Amino acid sequence: MTAPLVRHRRVSTFVRAMVNVITTTVMVAAVAAFLFLAVGPRVLGYQTSTMLTGSMSPLINPGDVVVTVPVAVKDLKVGDIITYHIPVEDQRVETHRIIDLVVNSQGTATVRTKGDANNGADPWTATLAAGQVDRQVFTVPYLGNAIRTLRDPVVLKVLMYGAPAALVVMVLVSIWRKKPEVDDDADAGAAQRPLPAFDRRPLKRLAREMKSKEAAEKFAAAYARLLPQRVDKISHALSSGDSNLAMDAVLSLKTSSSMVGALRMEQHCVRLEHALVMTDHTAAIQAGELVREHQPQLEKALGGHTMRRAA
Repeated sequence: MTAPLVRHRRVSTFVRAMVNVITTTVMVAAVAAFLFLAVGPRVLGYQTSTMLTGSMSPLINPGDVVVTVPVAVKDLKVGDIITYHIPVEDQRVETHRIIDLVVNSQGTATVRTKGDANNGADPWTATLAAGQVDRQVFTVPYLGNAIRTLRDPVVLKVLMYGAPAALVVMVLVSIWRKKPEVDDDADAGAAQRPLPAFDRRPLKRLAREMKSKEAAEKFAAAYARLLPQRVDKISHALSSGDSNLAMDAVLSLKTSSSMVGALRMEQHCVRLEHALVMTDHTAAIQAGELVREHQPQLEKALGGHTMRRAA
């Protein structure tokens, strides 16, 4: 039972960490994409366009985003890649390489272009009369595919309704799982506060539950008799590195200590259990030493109780 518990907590911790990493990565990527596509062009003056064909492969592939900056036509040279409106058909935007360039004294350029993957030059000559044209500076692979995917109606609906719902669920789960700070402080204080070696009140409650004072006293006597064996079992398991055996032994001792009123032993067992769950071997060894060091004090307290009962 304890081994699955430890594995469950490890898996839960791993899953939470992975969810945090994925969520953070998605959020950072979304913010970066927004800044790059929406803010950057307005602030830095560059332009972005998505390559739709393979005419410039393998340098620029379908789905890549081409980043361009406006330059004066007099600064162009053969071999530059420009994005411009073609002078025929629907005057669509094309991104091709300059193979022929003529600039006149009025600052107007006449260019012939060609796609790197095409067999021949484009069947037109373009005149760049505006004095400037967008020249490619770098390419972001696959970003255009991601943009097209996000623009899909189904994906948009999922993001529109699913993302807020997931965020609300995550917030509710985090609130539900979070303990109040006051409780945390109280628990921490209780863990540090030394408890009595033996308190008779839990044993009295046990007698009421069992409806037999004699049965409760026999339980206390059996606890005292088995205490050395249980402590030895914990020490042996810790020294041999058998965490499962140590967990079984400490849970047994913790439960029986709580029932009999051995509050300080129970406190040491709680620390040891926590160290085992967190797989902190050093803390587990230290807690195991506290269990063994407390054993003589507890045996003395239990012996005094037995003597008083006998009298």
